[in-house]
Amino acid sequence: MTAVAYAVPEGDHSPNPRPSLAPTPPAIVPIAYRKRRALGDPTPLACTVARTALEVALGATTINTLTRWITPTLRTSLLKQHSLARRARYASRGDITVARIRVCRVSATAVEAGLVLMEGDVAHPVAMRLEACAGRWLTTALELG
Repeated sequence: MTAVAYAVPEGDHSPNPRPSLAPTPPAIVPIAYRKRRALGDPTPLACTVARTALEVALGATTINTLTRWITPTLRTSLLKQHSLARRARYASRGDITVARIRVCRVSATAVEAGLVLMEGDVAHPVAMRLEACAGRWLTTALELG
């Protein structure tokens, strides 16, 4: 019978393994706690999102340009309104312009805006809420009249 010998380094008879010499990975900071620059004035974005959302709801344009600035639930709602307007063959009364806007900052990370959009002679009221999300404004609530 042959005996098998295992090589053990001299002086290393402890049951604990040697510590790893690999560097420790950097700590991962959650997105919510990362330092970001302050967001700018949301008024121009509110005007653009409201005008484009009304055009989508009236069936005049597609929703692709809005996808980055609205939540998925708002996207679903606007797509449904867009589909209904296209089926009803809604006729536009003219270009959509912003007649009036009021923006109110309700917290450090949220604003609410009220707008009046004009489509020819017809006024459409719009209410919306924008919240800071990952360094940009995101529309989380939108009501079109």
